[in-house]
Amino acid sequence: MYSSSSQNTLRDKLLQLECHFTWGLKKEEIKIKDLEMTIHENIQFPLEKYKGKLYNYLAYVKHLKGFNEEALKYLEQAEEIIKKDHEDEFEKLVIVTYGNFAWVYYHMGEITKAENYLEKLEDICKKFSNTASRYSVLLPAVYGEKGWSFLKVCDEKHYKIAKECFERALEEEPNEKGWNADYAIVLYRLETFGPSVCAADSVALKQLKHALELDPENPVLMVHLAMKLKRYEEQNEEALELVNQALKLSPDNPQVAGHGGSFFRKNGCPDKSLEILKEALQAAPDSYSLHYQLGLAYRSKICKFQGQWNQDPKEAEEFVKSSILQFEKAVRMKPSKIQAQLDLAQMYAESNNMTQAEDIYQRLFDMPITWLDDIQGLHLCFGTFLYYHKKSEPDAIKHYKIGLQIQNKSLRGNQCYAKIKRIAEKRIAKNPHDAEGFAILGSAHQLRDEIPQAIKCYEKALQFDPGNARYKSAVDLCESLQ
Repeated sequence: MYSSSSQNTLRDKLLQLECHFTWGLKKEEIKIKDLEMTIHENIQFPLEKYKGKLYNYLAYVKHLKGFNEEALKYLEQAEEIIKKDHEDEFEKLVIVTYGNFAWVYYHMGEITKAENYLEKLEDICKKFSNTASRYSVLLPAVYGEKGWSFLKVCDEKHYKIAKECFERALEEEPNEKGWNADYAIVLYRLETFGPSVCAADSVALKQLKHALELDPENPVLMVHLAMKLKRYEEQNEEALELVNQALKLSPDNPQVAGHGGSFFRKNGCPDKSLEILKEALQAAPDSYSLHYQLGLAYRSKICKFQGQWNQDPKEAEEFVKSSILQFEKAVRMKPSKIQAQLDLAQMYAESNNMTQAEDIYQRLFDMPITWLDDIQGLHLCFGTFLYYHKKSEPDAIKHYKIGLQIQNKSLRGNQCYAKIKRIAEKRIAKNPHDAEGFAILGSAHQLRDEIPQAIKCYEKALQFDPGNARYKSAVDLCESLQ
């Protein structure tokens, strides 16, 4: 029998390892069902150079679910794949695998086997000069796998950790294709949901181009670069060429097809988007991203969302139903995806099913959402629901303002600002002496830190309503901020 003190000593050694069990990937934060689906999809449509990390991560997920025997089987597969595909790099790439092995055996009470893996790791660590401890070594391969693991969690906190890991790996091996590609993807995601930047200041755009130079046949990089170019509305011919090339290389890959479908939808070609997504769905019928993108593609077929109105109501109704069907499938697959639920709520409202739409919004407001972009998106979408479907302008403005306060220069922040500005300008166009219209516009400028413009608007509001204490206080506050 092992004494409790011996077990504590073993645990102290295990805590020195570099593997999924020591990286702070908490069960309550990583959305296990979503993550497991993502990894299985990556295994089915592999684009990874180091495939062993897929099985390492899946083993950890199985452990979190309480299936340690299954975890061991995936670790055995990881070791086998690393040995087969990367024999010359085996010891560097197997460090995480052996660490996971040791932890799983420890949790199973197989102490001797856990110690055996500690001994294997100690032997490996002796061969490298930059050893962090007797049992772990901080090689670029370890940083790369750690960064990739955090990238797959899909939220702001974990993206930032992933970014740091890739930067550490690339310090040692700046031209490694896989880490450059993953670094480009994490920068792309952080920029997409963070403060807006121009093309000249986009580190993601620069890194995507660099990564594609290193790996010119990578279809995932192609579609991400195309989407980035599209966002800045520059070099559209190059973007189109990149998307078509990516789809030619990997037409069935859900990640490639999803971005390809999104690109054509945003370029005003919803039928092409539907064609791409439906074809890919035949190979990956359980892909969340394909069902979600199909929902968006059907929604884009509704003329109302294109600013047009000459559409047969029955045709629009069919597109609404098709969109709802696809969003419902996506939400069932990954209920933690906030944007899919927001889009579903919007389509329920379009079908005059206000009860189901409001139920979704209420459920989301009750959820402990941590990603700022998701919180901001919730207030933006609920504000739009209140304005157009509940005809409640004050409540809509309240939620737009909350959204704008969260991140005032992000994509969502820009959208919240545009909504408030449009409401204010509509009021002022209807009545040029509308004091509240100028005050609303002033508040939008104030929340954007555009203080001189805010003061002008509040002063206009006071001009048309001289005794309003609220407007006077707003002017005083803004002047104090100059």
